[in-house]
Formats: sequence, structure tokens, C-alpha cells
Amino acid sequence: MARKLSPEKRTNILRAALDLFVTNGIQNTSTAEIARAAGIAAGTLFLYFPTKQALIDELAIELSKDQAARINALLDPSLSARDTFFAIWSGTVAWFLENMDAYQYVQLVRDTGSISEHAVQETGQMFAYYYAAIQKGHAEGSIKPYPTDLIGGGLFYDLVAIVATLRMQPEVNPDETIRQGFEIFWNGIKK
Repeated sequence: MARKLSPEKRTNILRAALDLFVTNGIQNTSTAEIARAAGIAAGTLFLYFPTKQALIDELAIELSKDQAARINALLDPSLSARDTFFAIWSGTVAWFLENMDAYQYVQLVRDTGSISEHAVQETGQMFAYYYAAIQKGHAEGSIKPYPTDLIGGGLFYDLVAIVATLRMQPEVNPDETIRQGFEIFWNGIKK
């Protein structure tokens, strides 16, 4: 009979992995350390995640699900492309600031290419709202006909710049900085 896996243990493993990966780096974190931090035996971890790569991928997928759920709750088909982009912009910045460890992990795996192609594709599907906003802007004629991937990449890295500014300069007005950052992005793509 197959052993029933505990959702609580799985969550504890993912939390421990997130903390250790962000603190020590992915390559410098062993599965034994993750198991110890999660309060389980090393062999138990492999019942949940058969490889370290599976754990790395699943953590990226879970964080993406959480972020996507937050952003999708802000979106409404009746919004203009500009308002859709602003909802994505402000919601993403807020989610990153509230989940700084997740933000750091996203940066870590994105910069090092640590997640598998399967996980890249799965997380990409969760962020379909980026592409839908771009398509809406093209359909409305409100944005320049730049390539979708170029706009999406610009959006992501502009968001990273705003989060970095807010982290490094806590004295700035966050709402004003978020608005100003959005205006810089929007003015770069609007017709």
C-alpha cells in the first residue's frame, strides 16, 4: 500500500527549501539540510520530491501559482490595456514586497537558469495575463507593435527595478514610486 503523503510536510519542505536556497544559494544547499530544516528525515524528503531538481522546480511552480492567483484576482476583462498593465504592475510589486523571499528565489532561478524547461513552460502558462495584456494593447492599438517577448521582458525587468528601488530606498513614497515606474514603462510602449 502506498504511503499517504502529508500536505503539511510538503509545505514545510518547500518553506525550508525557499529559506535555504535564498540564504545559501541553490548549489550550496543540500537536500539533507533542507530535510533537517523541515524537521524530517533525509529519506522522507525524497518521498515528496524524488530529486533536488524536482524540488527546485516545484518551488518555482508553487510560488508562481501564488503570484498568479493574486494578479488574476485584480484583473477584469473590461479594463483597458493601460489599466490592465497597471493592475499587473502594482499587484506584482505588492506581491514581491510582501513575499521578499519568493522574489529573491525568482531572481535566483531566473538568473541561473536553475529550473527545468518543463517548469519554465508551466510557470509561463500561469503568467498568461502578461501576454493577454500585450495582446489587448495590440488589439486596442494603444501600444506600439513591439514583439510580445520584448514587451514582456521589459515589463518584468522594470518591475525588478521598482522593487529594488523600494528595497534600497525605504524613505521613498511607495505609491508614488510604483506610479512613476509604471509611467516610465507605459510611456515606452504606448502609441
